[in-house]
Order: sequence, then structure tokens, then C-alpha cells
Amino acid sequence: MASDIMAFVKFSDGSMASLLKEGASLAGTADELQTGGTGLNQVSGVSIGQAYSGKTAVAAHVVCIKDGTSTAPSSGDGFSYGYFLGPDGKIICLVQGGGGSSSGLSQLSKPVVMQTGVTFQAAAVAATDGVVSAACAIYCTDGTSDVFRGTGVDATQVSMTNKDGATLGQALSGKRILKAYATYNATKGLNEDGAGVGAFFHESAEGQLKMMFPPCQGNSQDPVPWIPCYNTTVLQNDTLKVTATT
Repeated sequence: MASDIMAFVKFSDGSMASLLKEGASLAGTADELQTGGTGLNQVSGVSIGQAYSGKTAVAAHVVCIKDGTSTAPSSGDGFSYGYFLGPDGKIICLVQGGGGSSSGLSQLSKPVVMQTGVTFQAAAVAATDGVVSAACAIYCTDGTSDVFRGTGVDATQVSMTNKDGATLGQALSGKRILKAYATYNATKGLNEDGAGVGAFFHESAEGQLKMMFPPCQGNSQDPVPWIPCYNTTVLQNDTLKVTATT
């Protein structure tokens, strides 16, 4: 299965960029979105950092569009997560998004200066009545951003890790979480039969519950919402887990 992902980026000088990835994966894996869009006055197929070098992005929105073979165009496959990625391979800033009918242009948590090597990445997940890829996008008080993923397993705890394979504690030790958004695109939710946990959960090494991230399906009309995290502190051996049920 595949889908198209579009993104729209607003710059501080008043200009905008339109980005596109045709045939994007629906497994929750990030794809690069490059310049694109039918009939627009811009060069297509170029990374955003190269195409708009020197400009500063201040707002953005991602839209996940299902292909013509999809059977549930209003409630099916949806947004998982999105971000600007720097030349050093680190996430610069998270971006919100939604399904094919979603609308919005959310202010970025911090401005992002375009330069060669900066790319725009986003992911979609296929809707299914079963376990799917879970994603938790986290923004810290010092401006650090990261995304943690794990595919749900029925009645089993799964540790969520970032794109480099690091756990929450390994990646963000000593940092404080300001806000996050969480997505899980199963058609009947994360905790279908009530025997699991209805949110991704952040625990200490001793098993103390420190924060919970109730996920939404990324196919609504509105951008996925931020979850306030009240400066929750991350320690080195902390974990982020998901327990799904079907």
C-alpha cells in the first residue's frame, strides 16, 4: 500500500513552499517530502533546504492523502508524525498534521532556517483493525525534538525508540518535556478490549509512572493536538512504552 503526503510551509518573508511525496510508505516510516504540487510556480523534486536556502520557516502543516484504491477516504490512513531534519541528522523541529481533509497551518515551536542539507520528513500509517505503528513526537524545554516509535503487540509492552534506536532515557536524559503529540491509527484505538493501556506511558527505572500520552488517529480534520507535559524530567534509564490490545 502507498499514499501521498503533502506539506505546506510558511516563511517569515511571507512566501510559502508546497512539498509532496508520492507513493509514501504506510508503515510509519519517515519519507522525505520535496518541492511539488500540480501547476505551482516552483521547481519540483528539490529538498526544501536547497530550494529555499536562507529563508526561515515559521509555520507548517502535513496532509496525508490516500490513493484512489482506498476504501475509507474520510476515516482511514492518516498522519503519524513530521519534522524538519538537519544536515547533522538531528531533528530540528516537529510539525503537526492530519488526514486528507485536514486543515491548518500551525506555528512551529521554533523557527527553522533553510540551508542545504535541511529536509522535510513525514510519515503516514495505514488504518487497520489491529496493531499498528505507534509514534510519540516530543518537544523539550531546551528546544530539542525527537520522535519515538514502536509497533504495537497485543497485550505486550513494547519499548519505543527513536530513529537511531535510542530509548527515551538514552536520547533525552536530563531534559524536560514541554509538550508532545501521539498517534496510533488503529481503527478501534489503542485499547480496543479494555485489557491494555489507553496511552503510551513514560516510566522511571523503578516503574514509577511519570507521564502518559493518549494517542489520536491522524486522520481528523484538525491537526493532531499537543499534549501538555508540565516539564516532566527525563532520566537516563527512563522508558517510553506502548501496550496495545485487539
